[in-house]
Amino acid sequence: MVSTRQHPREFPPPDASPTKGSPRKSRNSTASPAPGSPDTNSSPSFSLTKRAVSNSVQSRSPPTPPSGWSHTASNVTIAWLSISFPLVIWDSLYILLRPHTMAGGVLQWPIWKPYEIYASIDHVYGWPGWNEKDGFGGAQGALNAVEVVLYGLYLAIIYNHGKPSASGSGLQIGKGVKGWFAGGRRVEGKTGNRALIIGFSAAVMTLSKTVLYYFNEYFSDFKNIKHNDLPTLIVFYGIMNGLWVIFPAYMMVVFGGDILEALDIASESSSAISKKKN
Repeated sequence: MVSTRQHPREFPPPDASPTKGSPRKSRNSTASPAPGSPDTNSSPSFSLTKRAVSNSVQSRSPPTPPSGWSHTASNVTIAWLSISFPLVIWDSLYILLRPHTMAGGVLQWPIWKPYEIYASIDHVYGWPGWNEKDGFGGAQGALNAVEVVLYGLYLAIIYNHGKPSASGSGLQIGKGVKGWFAGGRRVEGKTGNRALIIGFSAAVMTLSKTVLYYFNEYFSDFKNIKHNDLPTLIVFYGIMNGLWVIFPAYMMVVFGGDILEALDIASESSSAISKKKN
């Protein structure tokens, strides 16, 4: 009889009981659900509901206001420049292309035909000023050309880099207006800085040149306009030229306020940095 103690093979371990040997699952177990069981997080209906709620919350949240400093051209400024820009080009070319744009010139008809009326009112623009070699008309025409370049650069920046804005510096009129004049145009960052300096410089030039135009007549005993009656002088010389005093002055005040605001912000930032260093 062979003893079992000397048996070369070991007895296999008993199978674990499926009920007693399996560990209990905790309530917080992250094991994957059994096949066929509904998974709340991965169900299509839950994802659609979650997305709809998220979109609803985002749509109700107010838009984030622009951070930092920015320059805003009001719709009054945009409207004025849109009207005056082509008129200044028209005036500059009339002055610089004389005498061909004057009465009897090859370039007068049809573009500069209306200037016959104004040339009869203001002799700086007419044949008397040309025959007397009055240099003031040509000088102010050359400055007009510089203004055209500056205003063109300003409008290009506002149009290409500006964003619609209902608030900002200056007057905003016509709430029901649509399109280009619906509101202001905000330009942020360094681009806004450049637009502001260009627009301010052009406004200073326009205002200074127009006031100088009035003073030139005053100190020359009104030799170019004193032949007119008072109503004609008021309407065609005072009011029409006065528009190039009112609106540039408005732009100077508004743009100057923007420059001061930007300088104040820069000054406060530099002061705060200096305090941190100390």
